[in-house]
Amino acid sequence: MLLNKLSIKHIIKKPINKKNYPPLFLMIHGYGSNEKDLFSLHKDIPEKFFIISIQGIYPMSKEKYSWYNINFQDQKKFINISQAKDTIEKISSFIDEAIEEYKLNKNKVWLCGFSQGAILSYAIALKKVNQVKRVIALSGYFEENLFPKEEICEDSYADLKFFISHGKYDTIIPIHWVKKGLSFLKNRQILSLHYKEYDSGHVLCDSNYQDLINWIKKH
Repeated sequence: MLLNKLSIKHIIKKPINKKNYPPLFLMIHGYGSNEKDLFSLHKDIPEKFFIISIQGIYPMSKEKYSWYNINFQDQKKFINISQAKDTIEKISSFIDEAIEEYKLNKNKVWLCGFSQGAILSYAIALKKVNQVKRVIALSGYFEENLFPKEEICEDSYADLKFFISHGKYDTIIPIHWVKKGLSFLKNRQILSLHYKEYDSGHVLCDSNYQDLINWIKKH
């Protein structure tokens, strides 16, 4: 059921264990999708998490949403940076709202994003480095223009771990964009980066899915 009570519409799955302050597992879908997309992962995700999947801010057509506009004709202006930055602020605020509303652990937040959602997940993680501990970036890339400008001590990244995957034949987001972003992160001593390429396009293929679930269970 789509919930309206916080600033972003969302669906949830509560953990089986009734202990207070479970970790938040936040799902951020891709361009032209909706909150139901990544939520299908919930059946294989450990039951300890409080899972929230959020709906995009900008409606496109029936059950299709985005987080910011994309210019597919101009790679240099692929992202509407001002819209994306505004969305980063909104999702960051939503995380705080959800932690308070659902009584979650404020220091153990996981982000899982596909494509546009992955791009946002990178930026939100580096903005909320004291809260976000794990990032799953599927078929997205790190956009330097969304990197927080304020200086953050490199030690702050010590607990931050990434699962990054990409299709070798992705025609939407070229794989060299991903590799450029990885170099940027490594240069800032963000070193816990699990990166793997798959024989696929702009999708989450079966082998990628299985590797993802295994990584979640280990971390």
